[in-house]
Amino acid sequence: MIDFQSSASHLLLNPRMPAEERERLERLVPDLDAHVFVATSGATGAIKLVALSKQAILASAAGVNERLEVTSRDVWAAVLPTFHVGGLGVYARCYLAGARVLPMPWDPRTFVESEATLASLVPAQVRDLIASGLKPPSTLRAILVGGGAFDPVAASGWPVLASYGMSECCSTISVNGLLLPHIEARRESDSRLAFRGPSLFTGYATDEGLIDPKIDGWFISEDLGEVGGRMLRVDGRAGDFVKIGGESVDLKRLDRILHELAGDDAAIVAMPDERLGHVIHLATTIEPTFADAFNSRVHPFERIRAIHRVDAIPRSPLGKLLRAELAGTLVRN
Repeated sequence: MIDFQSSASHLLLNPRMPAEERERLERLVPDLDAHVFVATSGATGAIKLVALSKQAILASAAGVNERLEVTSRDVWAAVLPTFHVGGLGVYARCYLAGARVLPMPWDPRTFVESEATLASLVPAQVRDLIASGLKPPSTLRAILVGGGAFDPVAASGWPVLASYGMSECCSTISVNGLLLPHIEARRESDSRLAFRGPSLFTGYATDEGLIDPKIDGWFISEDLGEVGGRMLRVDGRAGDFVKIGGESVDLKRLDRILHELAGDDAAIVAMPDERLGHVIHLATTIEPTFADAFNSRVHPFERIRAIHRVDAIPRSPLGKLLRAELAGTLVRN
């Protein structure tokens, strides 16, 4: 898919991304050799590009390969999209180890009946495996599960490994809470987690140009947690970020889109969902004639799954949406 040794650079975007958003991101690509650019939502709410050097991608891949003892005899099921680091990383790991990539559309039975010895999945896909009643094949050595909260106990019998990672670190940072060998972590005074190592991104490609937010080589994330030696615990995320089917979603960005369409008469809430982690619900005091327009401007996984008519949208005296209060109201109703 990508020649990791060439100086060519690549922009990898979701083919279902709205055309206007795609065109904007294409204009952001800086003149950097040997890089891969993927899209992510940031703390500002705008979708931006993460610039990943091929060297950094391979550093991450080498760390995963060491932890999982990947060899040329392995076959890695590729079911995650390559426009995310989780899918891209599979190809880099196999490139370094001489292992075989086995691309396949997601289907539990196809997956179980394949030759795969390794796989990277999101929690929703693991839940599909459990719901299918299928048994893991003896050839399947390990499944890295990332992209959202996950309880390995629920997948008893499957060789699952809870992983944590992010685009800015070229995918996986820790496996079962243990940091990969190539990366360092520390906890900042405000409880945010910071990371340093050869797999860190070059910077963000933004409307203002390439911005490198690292300080002395450390990237301070929006994730909260604890670090003890080489063990890492992630407690949550600062700001309005949620995971939907393994995708990072910034609710602030969705707020801005909705406000353009409905002003203060509507709000979106991420409600818990057993399979996807969260889904988007709409609360509105007016007729939701704008719902289709909202859905046309967001990613498929960000679309409204349920609409609630409410008497009022709870806001602070300064007009800030009280999202937790609204979510509680929707649950009670």
